[in-house]
Amino acid sequence: MKSTTFEPSPILIKRESCGFSLIEVVLAIGIFLITVLALVGLLGPTLQSVDEVEKTDEVSSVVNTVNAFLQSSPDIAPNGSKFDAIYDAVKGENFATILVFRAYLDSNDPSLIGLKVGFNNEATDTPIGTDAIITDAEIADAAGPIYRVVLSASSVLPTPTDDPEKYRSAERDEDTLVYTLKADLSDYLEGYFAMEVRIFAEAPGPSFTRTTNLGELAGVEPIFEYNTAVVR
Repeated sequence: MKSTTFEPSPILIKRESCGFSLIEVVLAIGIFLITVLALVGLLGPTLQSVDEVEKTDEVSSVVNTVNAFLQSSPDIAPNGSKFDAIYDAVKGENFATILVFRAYLDSNDPSLIGLKVGFNNEATDTPIGTDAIITDAEIADAAGPIYRVVLSASSVLPTPTDDPEKYRSAERDEDTLVYTLKADLSDYLEGYFAMEVRIFAEAPGPSFTRTTNLGELAGVEPIFEYNTAVVR
């Protein structure tokens, strides 16, 4: 007789599915939101710091450009003394203006951008060489902020004991906030000419005017100011 073997059927065990309770979900979302808010709070100061670094780098670049231009550019006085030309330029109106900006070099290729630096020709009898003066066409091609750099007599100019106001006025002008440069070039006997440099950032375009109005600038905070000098 053939025997039959019976195997027990597998026991089906009902297992409860695992999951998160409502309280756990709420707590997780709360922790996530707190973390996100903390990161957002850190993002603001970080972006501000990046912006400040970029502005500092830009100002540093303008300062270096101006100093190199004043000290080394042969275009300022191609046929004479660079010292004399700069002194007379400042003496004319008690100030002189240099413009620094980036400009498009090719109207057909906007990727070609170069640095422009030169005097702003505000006097008809300027002693500055033609090639050292910014043109209207160059201003029209400006590709970013135009930095107006105002040069005037510095407070560190020598004050001779016998005549303290031989070279400059004792006080700044109330309207323009600059010293009056009193000595003509022939009477200026020092080996250097110290200048106060104030830098203002302005937007390019139709609103930009070449004329430097010191009365208006007196109420504007420069983005940077320092002293420099040229030697004979």
